[in-house]
Amino acid sequence: MSSKQIPKDIIAAIRKYAKDYWDDDADMIQHTVEAEIAAYEALQQIEFGTATEVRQAIIDAAAEATESWEERLAIIEGEISAFEELQQKFDDVPAAMVRKLKADAASEYPADFGLQRDAVVNGVNAYLHAEAVKTKIGPMSALLIKMEQIIGNECYNGKIQNYGPGGVWEGEGRSFRYPVKFLDGDNVVKRWSVYDIPPEVLITGHYQFGSNELSIFRALAKVVDMIEQDYGVRLADLKPKP
Repeated sequence: MSSKQIPKDIIAAIRKYAKDYWDDDADMIQHTVEAEIAAYEALQQIEFGTATEVRQAIIDAAAEATESWEERLAIIEGEISAFEELQQKFDDVPAAMVRKLKADAASEYPADFGLQRDAVVNGVNAYLHAEAVKTKIGPMSALLIKMEQIIGNECYNGKIQNYGPGGVWEGEGRSFRYPVKFLDGDNVVKRWSVYDIPPEVLITGHYQFGSNELSIFRALAKVVDMIEQDYGVRLADLKPKP
């Protein structure tokens, strides 16, 4: 399509856009007009493929977002790509979960397939991460809990003042069990006794020292990995003595 075939109102709008943007810079005005015309022409030839069913919605959203044909072209190309990516099946994730992720994303971002795609991909990745953690940490959960319990019970504060019955002072210093904090969804849970925790929550267990954290369960899992790799002992497969 030549510029002579482009509707006059489109040409006029492009020239106005370039003039408003660059004021008196003739070279940049000319460059912008040429680039905008090229983008407009490219849009007339663009293939929507699987996104044909939402073609008008994509065009309308791009038009609402910007006056620039170059920017519209970039938005539309991105939205077509995002829509196509949303059609993939995610074979390693339950179909019902994928359907829910897509429905929730469409409800939250009805006019933005890029954000829908990102929300679905993030949800899929979170599921796959949780499954990978279950596979790796699940078999060693009991071992990690026992190891952490030993470490957590070895805390001592020499400045604690101890008083017995009747307020009788019994000296300084006391051993205590350090609490573990876990991330369970959006919640932070503090525990002094650790048991029956899903692997994906267990691995988040950490000690809080003011503004510092020690990821105790991640560290212990690395210790188990090191022993298994360096010493050839499959600790995760061993059963405790009755």
